[in-house]
Amino acid sequence: MLASVLALALLVASLVPTDPPSPLTEAVSSRPLSSLALRLQREPAAIARDEARRPASIFGLPAADARMLLIAVDRQRPLPDGYTPPDLVWVGGRQVRSLMRADLLAMIASASAERVELAPISAYRSPDQQELAFESAVWGAMARGATDRTEAENRSARYVAPPGRSQHQLGTAVDFSTWEINYAIQPAFAETGAGTWLAQHGWEFGFVLPYPSNGEERTGYAYEPWHWRWIGRELAAVMQRDAYLGHPTLIADDYLRAAEEILTAEGLP
Repeated sequence: MLASVLALALLVASLVPTDPPSPLTEAVSSRPLSSLALRLQREPAAIARDEARRPASIFGLPAADARMLLIAVDRQRPLPDGYTPPDLVWVGGRQVRSLMRADLLAMIASASAERVELAPISAYRSPDQQELAFESAVWGAMARGATDRTEAENRSARYVAPPGRSQHQLGTAVDFSTWEINYAIQPAFAETGAGTWLAQHGWEFGFVLPYPSNGEERTGYAYEPWHWRWIGRELAAVMQRDAYLGHPTLIADDYLRAAEEILTAEGLP
């Protein structure tokens, strides 16, 4: 009987690990990257490092600025309270971040050389300006028959973001128009020479279309062929290679969120 008890004790002891298991918090903190983030991470232009092997740039963007340049802003995810771009400059009567100024001017000049006019109609908006734009859209919707303010806000939010949730507050989004439609902001822009040119060449200068014709269910916003966002030439080129404008599942924000995963994995603020 004693021999049986000793044998059972030895068997149990052999099954108990000698080292304690890793704390649960360690497993949770090492969250794996999504498949898209892993693919982007392998891109040659994804991360450039300095001599100390710290990230110096992410997709050609300064590491210190990449977080706000690549942030995915939508109706569910607002900007940080009180955010204001730190380096606004004037271009053609509109304010944009200085980091994108050269690409914006180069794009306008390149289009002009092909006798295509790209006229910036709207760019950076302060929180107060965005609130005025949204309120104007709400009152317009009520005048056109919305039954109450809630319905008016829902109608308006398809085209005009509520304050704090607009890409225009980043200083890197530009609404374009052209003489072909009397400088209006409307879906017909897509059929103009300017709209066609942007769809073909905008990526060459770092501009992408956040709100495509097949993306409203994902973005929360209706098709806006006039609204282009600068994210830098390297990431825009990857998206163009993936044919993002006609992709059945991926939209611009998917790439931005994947880039944010990389920033977080690199420990960047």
